[in-house]
Amino acid sequence: MQDKTNIYIQDFQNGNKSAFDSIVIEHKNWVINMILSMVHNKQDAEDISQDVFVSVYFALDKFKKASKFETWLYRIIINKVNAFYNKLKIKNIFNIELSKVEEMKFINEYSLFEQFDKEILHKAVIQLSSKQRNIVLLRVYQGLSFKEISNVLKISVNVAKVTFQQAKHNLKKRLVDGK
Repeated sequence: MQDKTNIYIQDFQNGNKSAFDSIVIEHKNWVINMILSMVHNKQDAEDISQDVFVSVYFALDKFKKASKFETWLYRIIINKVNAFYNKLKIKNIFNIELSKVEEMKFINEYSLFEQFDKEILHKAVIQLSSKQRNIVLLRVYQGLSFKEISNVLKISVNVAKVTFQQAKHNLKKRLVDGK
């Protein structure tokens, strides 16, 4: 996929604007599915993906191939998803009923994410700060390593790890302790 994409990018940068259609076709499903895993609404995912590809179109001439195209695309997706949540003022919309959540005894990297109903967990995740939310979404929902997350978000691996631990702590406080 990367080799074909690089050819399409080169064609686009050389003036063949129709090569962009091939980039969209090559990445459309991946982008929509990634966004869908973050927003949990197909229509919103499709709308955001359109915004992503509009941004890609206008920024593609500046893409220097210093990183993989998918890494660059991740950054655009994260920015668009964050903008989506900021527009909704998501922190004021959701009110999670925490009284039904059982006390947890042990938390490892994923037990927190497996213990709760997906919808309750998703509502708690999107209430995190954007930095913590981005790392949780990339780590848990997309399965990226901390090194890949550091490349996507342009942070150090240690910052990614520490922020992930802080996010888990904040989720535990929200979901278990009710704070």
